[in-house]
Amino acid sequence: MFILSLLEDNVRIAPQDLGKPAELAISAALEKAFLDRVVPNLGLVVTLHDILSIGDGCVYPSDGGAHYKVSFRVIVFRPFRGELLVGKVLKMTRDGVYVDLGFFQDILIAPGDMPEPSYWKEDDKAWLWRMEGQDLFFEQGMPLRVKVQSVDFNAVPTLSQQQEQADAGEAVVGSKSRPFVPMEVKGRADGDGLGMVHWYVADDEME
Repeated sequence: MFILSLLEDNVRIAPQDLGKPAELAISAALEKAFLDRVVPNLGLVVTLHDILSIGDGCVYPSDGGAHYKVSFRVIVFRPFRGELLVGKVLKMTRDGVYVDLGFFQDILIAPGDMPEPSYWKEDDKAWLWRMEGQDLFFEQGMPLRVKVQSVDFNAVPTLSQQQEQADAGEAVVGSKSRPFVPMEVKGRADGDGLGMVHWYVADDEME
């Protein structure tokens, strides 16, 4: 789930921060630039682990800041295929069930990856699994267990792509109605022990 990764970056320290110890100022700059951000094809950065090396500072004409080449390590969130995650139901739509881990919310269980047979109940705006004549609901805010199917990284849409979407009458990626998702995890809930945690509590207690 969590991976230690090595990165390099050119870090600018603003003039007002040049009086601070270099490592302290660089750490603050790295945290501002990377924490809670998705690095393409790597994962979501959750914390700065350490700084390995700091190059000599350079000052460029018309720029009062100092620039450093920095090698550092970060802890990133990137689950692997088949990994089990426990989160809470964030919301439900016809597209499926969205899962919240607390620090990451772009996990989707599509209808085809729910227990069979599952149905969308419009009156309740909720998904349910019909098991032996009993309706077991996915419940918002409650814990569930999901198995990772895939992790997908999405490229930032270009202006031409956004214009094409607008011309076609589609919701534009990056708009309020269709936010850009840099990393999306697809999960499944159709296996033994998967789905809402409380579905299995009674069985566990009986054993």
